Order: sequence, then structure tokens, then C-alpha cells
Amino acid sequence: MLVATVLLVIAAALPPQFQAKVQEGAAALDKNDLARARAAFEQATRIAPNEAGGWLMLAQTCARQKANADALAAARKAETLGAKNPQILQGLANFYATLVPDLPKAAAMGQRYAELSPRDVTAWRRLAEFCLNAGLVDQAVAAGTRALAVDNSAATHTVLGSAYLARKDFSRGVAELALALKANPYDEGAHFRLSQAHLMAQDFAGAVEVLLNARRTFDKSPQIELALGVAYYGQRKFPEAIAQFLRTMDLAPDVPQPYLFLGRMMDHLTDRLPEMIDRFTRFQTRNPKSPIGYLLHAKAIVQSLPANGYPPEAAAAFELTQKALALEDKDAEAHYLMGVLLDRQQRYGDAAAQLERSVQLNPKDSAVHFRLARVYDRLGRKDDAVRERELHEKLSEEERAKPR
Repeated sequence: MLVATVLLVIAAALPPQFQAKVQEGAAALDKNDLARARAAFEQATRIAPNEAGGWLMLAQTCARQKANADALAAARKAETLGAKNPQILQGLANFYATLVPDLPKAAAMGQRYAELSPRDVTAWRRLAEFCLNAGLVDQAVAAGTRALAVDNSAATHTVLGSAYLARKDFSRGVAELALALKANPYDEGAHFRLSQAHLMAQDFAGAVEVLLNARRTFDKSPQIELALGVAYYGQRKFPEAIAQFLRTMDLAPDVPQPYLFLGRMMDHLTDRLPEMIDRFTRFQTRNPKSPIGYLLHAKAIVQSLPANGYPPEAAAAFELTQKALALEDKDAEAHYLMGVLLDRQQRYGDAAAQLERSVQLNPKDSAVHFRLARVYDRLGRKDDAVRERELHEKLSEEERAKPR
């Protein structure tokens, strides 16, 4: 934006001394000589104090020096003098977006630029994108709606649909993203975004329909296969979901998401645990610095253990869990699994400490409270056990009440 502003200022019918100082400042900026650049722009504003471009250049330079108070003072001068100048307003939008962040102010400057620049048909869409990224959701919807009047494109439908989704207006978000897909049917991202909109709306059947259609064109896309697995998981079609996650692993063996989803589905993998252990082991071997493989490998082993006792397989799971915790100590599930294995060893004090840490990291997991109540019973901590059972029952009821 600095270069564009310089060119704008130099082209203006202003005193040669002003243009010379602006050129001097721009050259200093190219060399990152901020002190010299600031001095040159300050002289330029004294030569032509009513020229907004000089004040904008000064504001940008002061901001790069971290002299924010001086930068804001210069920016206010630029805004007053350049209130009707689209280029100045665009420069101020960038200034408030990046150099001295004030996102509502940046959006206001961007809107004024768009209103004064009817020939720039992308201005409203770019403003909508900025507002969405800045979390200004209502402003993003308003700008996206204005954009449609001048730029009825797939890109505009995409940003407006995304803004509606951010506002949790799922029906409108789905409708806009469907129009974006219709305008660009061979864009894999358009298929994926529409499927995600359906998933956000808990419309799993709609997501499956979109993804099966996408698969006809993109039959080797890990992104599409993974999303289809998530949609089947949402429908509680577990065999279909498992098949999709395995297919995703085949296409992209080091993408962690399918492994994590299968880790949530251990109760549905009983007949396939040996295969899962093999898959998790291979992921672990290829990604030795990731805790995911170690934890899931250990979890699959624990799932295959008899109800009681501490066989050699449990010792292997213990070692794997230790490795996972060494890599990531803030994983609630890893602490829970360690607590389960310590409970099997009858090391109840250590088990309680691990389960308490798991609760601290994730207090909403009913299974951890149930296990902790059992351990407290064995430690003779009856009041604590009663409290944990009550929490388990409360959380279990909440989990059952959630929409499926």
C-alpha cells in the first residue's frame, strides 16, 4: 500500500519539493531506514499540510517504528483530508487492519472505500472477507449482500455463505454455498465447503448427498473421503464411517484425523482391533514425534484386554502411554488411560492422581468420573466417591440428552 500511495502522491499536481521529499521517504523505506523516512515525510507534510497522502505515508512509517500515538495522529489527519479519496481510505483500511490494529475502524474505512469505488466490483466482496476474518460477522453479511448486486460470482456466494454460517444462519449459508458450487461445479473446495455447511447444521444426510456427488469427480480426494466418514459417523452408521476412515488412511496415511476418529470408535471396532493396532503402529512408526500413534495404539490394546488383571499386553500399553504423555502432558485421554492401567496394577493412589489430572483437563467426560469414583472407593475416600458418582450420573444424562 505504501508504494501505491507514493505513486498517487507523486502524480498529483503538487510542489516539486513535496514530491522530492516523498520520493526520498519512499527510498528510505525500501532500505528500512525508518528514521530517515519519517523525517522526509514530516517535511513533506509541512510543505503540503493539506495533502492527505503525505499524512498517510507518515502514519504508516510511524507505525512501523512502533510510535503508535504519532501514527494514529497522522492517520486522523489523513482521514480528515482524504475523506472522499478512495485510495486514501483504502490505505487507512490497511493501516487499521495491520499496522495499528483496530478492526472495526478498518472495516469502516473499507466500507467508505467501497461506497466511493463503484468501478471496483470486488470491493464489497473483499470487505466481506475482511470482516469475516476479523470476526465482524454482521458486517460481513451486510457487505456480502451488497457485493452480490455488483459481483454475482462463486467467490461472492462463498464469502456470503461463510458469513451466514458464522452467524449460525445455516439455511442461508447452505443456500449460498450451493449457489457457489453450481457456479463452479469442478471446484473440490466448493463441494467440501457445502458439505461442511450441512455438517454444521447437523444435516448429515445432506452432507452425505453432497459428498457422494463430489466423489464422482474427485474419487481420490482424502478431504472428501474423510468428510464422508464424518457424515456417516454423524448418522451413527459406524461400519460405513469406519470404511471411509480406512480409505482416507490409504490415500493419506499421515493425516491424523481418520486415526483420531477411529480412536473414538473403539467400542465399534471389536472385531477389527488387530487391524487397528497395525494401523496405529504404522502411524506411530512414521510419526515418532507425535503422541497420537502411541496413545491410539495403547488405547486399542487396552480395549482388547480382559476385564481384570495386568497381562504383558497391559505393560506394553503402559509404556506406549508413557511415551504419549512425554510428548504431550496436557492430553486428558492419555491421563485417563494411564489411570486405568495404574488401577489394573492396584496402584490406586497413582491412578487417582492421573484420573484427577484428566478431570482437570476435561471435566465433562463422564467415563473419567465413573472410574475415579471406583478408585476413591478402593482408597476409602467415600465422600469423594459419592461426589464423582453424582457427577458421572449428571454428565451421562447430559450426554444422552444431546441430539444424535
